[in-house]
Amino acid sequence: MKKPARKLVLAVLLLLPAVAVAQTRRDTCHVYVVDVAKARRTAASFRESGDPKADAKALSAGQTVFPEFYPTIGEEQLTTKTYRFPKSNLTIAASVFYTDESMASSKGNDSMLLGIVVSRKAERDATSASNNAVTEVTYNDSLDTVRAKKFLTLNGRQYLVGLECRFQSRSNP
Repeated sequence: MKKPARKLVLAVLLLLPAVAVAQTRRDTCHVYVVDVAKARRTAASFRESGDPKADAKALSAGQTVFPEFYPTIGEEQLTTKTYRFPKSNLTIAASVFYTDESMASSKGNDSMLLGIVVSRKAERDATSASNNAVTEVTYNDSLDTVRAKKFLTLNGRQYLVGLECRFQSRSNP
């Protein structure tokens, strides 16, 4: 094998462990909806029973938590999940977008945007939709949890709609 080809093979072999580590990292996100009035009534009348499962179930009245999803991590990667807003014909779109071109900080160039929107039709990208909620954070080893949330009124009731993501350390996948 000629020298340039050997150097290329060596470079590829040296980079493979870094690629494998990056691919094993997994951020976990979920969407939730809270009927604000129902949650307030539940909290006001809550009496601890001593049974953690029963207490958690009692406190979850008025809440809908959708299944977790795992956004695709990578440069300029967009992951959007859609859900039907409870008891309506509206759609919730939740988007997670990773980039290194939007918000540099003292901790690096990588950042992450979270967006959530409720609309009549499914949005492809909640981070750029009208009437959305968006947050952007520096994406580094110090990041633990991030949330985007918004209030909306539907049929005279107030709801809190949110997207929350939790992170694994890059050095500890």
